Amino acid sequence: MPKLLVDGSPEGRIPADDPGLLLGMTVFDTLRTYGRVPFRLDAHVRRLGASAAIMGIPMPPPAQVRAELLDALEPDAWLRYTLTAGGHRVLQVHPVDPARIARPIAVDWLVWPEGVGPPGPVKHGNRAWWIRAAQQAGVDEVLLVRPNGELCEASLSNVIAVVDGALVTPPTDGRCLEGVTRGAMLDAAARAGLPLREGVVRRDDPIEELYVCSTLKELAPIGRIGGAPGPGAGPLGRALHQAFRALVAEACGEDPGGPLVGDR
Repeated sequence: MPKLLVDGSPEGRIPADDPGLLLGMTVFDTLRTYGRVPFRLDAHVRRLGASAAIMGIPMPPPAQVRAELLDALEPDAWLRYTLTAGGHRVLQVHPVDPARIARPIAVDWLVWPEGVGPPGPVKHGNRAWWIRAAQQAGVDEVLLVRPNGELCEASLSNVIAVVDGALVTPPTDGRCLEGVTRGAMLDAAARAGLPLREGVVRRDDPIEELYVCSTLKELAPIGRIGGAPGPGAGPLGRALHQAFRALVAEACGEDPGGPLVGDR
């Protein structure tokens, strides 16, 4: 089932002088299917276009991107669509790994000063700094925290915390990536009457539950931070994950199934 298409062809190639290879000038977006139905396809295509515009990377017409993704769909798969600064398109398709969904992860803090790296709203491919930081710390991801202690996002995910009995996710405010799954969590919480809002979360807040959310993890609790136990899962996170699953079931026509937060 895995596929790799370059410019629409399994025989396609990227020239060695493409700035995407030489300078890390790429943008991408990753979506997944539930059954054979892509979840929030149009939101992913819009975000890809916005990232490309900010980075000055050529973007095909959205209808073409959408058609290429739909042509490559597989059941219960993730699809990553990458654009390079040299004008090439890379489409990867792989089975979803159920073991990643709701699995507790280990993280460490990484102070991330303003103005470092590409703009926050861009889903870019230049992730070497974050990957290396996670490797050195021996963790799954790093939590990006501003010098004043405010949480921004994780290196592969958005952040959702429980503080004072309410669910809170850091505001995107032009400095963090506006995750499609994060948006779905906000929508699901509103439909279910759960107290999820955008607001500042600081490293030293009394965090009762702590999660990251993304396309491939849905909602995953933070089990360890910097070698110490993390807040992990709790009742509000589980209720949010259940509400998200109900949203997916309505959008895709079937119950996604699989583990929920707190099952692992």
